[in-house]
Amino acid sequence: MFNPVNSPIIKKDLKVISRSMKFSWGLFAYEVVLTIVFLFSLSIMSVSRSYTGVYSNTDMYSGYIYFFPIVGITELIIIALIVPIITASSISGERERKTMDVLLTTTITSTNIILGKIGSAVIRVMIFIIASLPLLSVSFIVGGLSWITLLEYVVMAFIFACFAGSVGTFASSVCRKSITAIILSYVIYLGVYGIPFVGWLSEFLVNTSRTTYYLSPLALLVDPVFTFIVFFVTRLTSEEVIGIFFDNSNGIWQLLSNDNLYIVLSEIIQIALTAVFVVLASNRIRPGKK
Repeated sequence: MFNPVNSPIIKKDLKVISRSMKFSWGLFAYEVVLTIVFLFSLSIMSVSRSYTGVYSNTDMYSGYIYFFPIVGITELIIIALIVPIITASSISGERERKTMDVLLTTTITSTNIILGKIGSAVIRVMIFIIASLPLLSVSFIVGGLSWITLLEYVVMAFIFACFAGSVGTFASSVCRKSITAIILSYVIYLGVYGIPFVGWLSEFLVNTSRTTYYLSPLALLVDPVFTFIVFFVTRLTSEEVIGIFFDNSNGIWQLLSNDNLYIVLSEIIQIALTAVFVVLASNRIRPGKK
């Protein structure tokens, strides 16, 4: 059974990272980007209050809750961009260094190799997320959001990082070159993110009544982007998002109109897709496979 604490793959990768300044500079650049976004958002809020003439302390502090989605979405964009770069060279890089055959001769199973590569990438991503918690905490300490919401976000970001890591590692197991694996990762992302929205747009154009949708909400369950949109909207405004799609519906469709249930189902699907990519990648690197 895979044990992330004792995984030699994770230990080796993290040891290499700790000896390199690239990760430290990357973390520094990440914090700089988030700080710029934070200060830019703060300046926009200040300008907005000066134009509207609202200077009430209550109104000023309540606006701080919007730092959460702004910083959170920026984090997710960065994760979506850097995880393929980190994981796309996990297997193809071993091949390029001529160390893959040696790795396969060890007692580590192909599945544990894949999980170790994903685990090391996820740990690096979670370090980035933890480093941003001071900025996110402004929305909770001053803005009044529940700390459970922050915990939910961290869990969802962790699942998203695992999913992104599994896609990059699968692409790395398929491609011989790292640059090709990076391109393939982004192509898979484009399919996962884009196809559900194409399905929604198609149903939107066909369904002229626009009162009840069936295909698009089910397709969007696969899309992490839409799931995070639902999460941020429901937690900040307490308004229903999925209920709009299933208006005037009955039975199981009415059950799916619950936003919290929809988020949970989407996370379960992401975990299932992660497992699928892990299995596919493991099969690709088993001894005897070309």
